Amino acid sequence: ATPARAAAPKPAATQGAAAPAAAPVMSESKFLGALYTAIAKQTPSESPAGDGEVTASFHVNAQGKIDKVTIDKTTSPALSETVKKILSSVEAPSPPGGSMDVGQTFKFRGTPK
Repeated sequence: ATPARAAAPKPAATQGAAAPAAAPVMSESKFLGALYTAIAKQTPSESPAGDGEVTASFHVNAQGKIDKVTIDKTTSPALSETVKKILSSVEAPSPPGGSMDVGQTFKFRGTPK
């Protein structure tokens, strides 16, 4: 005999406690699209700190705010600070599941002289 398998909980039963009914939980891909769009709006096309690249990991909390930024790789401490400022100003929707760890690489072009 095969063991009985528990049925997965219905989304309505688990969702009601985690999110108000008026705010449906978006899919991970839609959330990431919204998050990266919000980040792009805060990212300048040119940087006074010059050319470079910064890879950052960060946590998006249940309110859509970015906290716990970690710079994984950088070509310049000044660009690292720029990325931290960008991420601290981002307002994203609430991530599915309450919070999410995300990473992104930022590429900067220096300001023309």
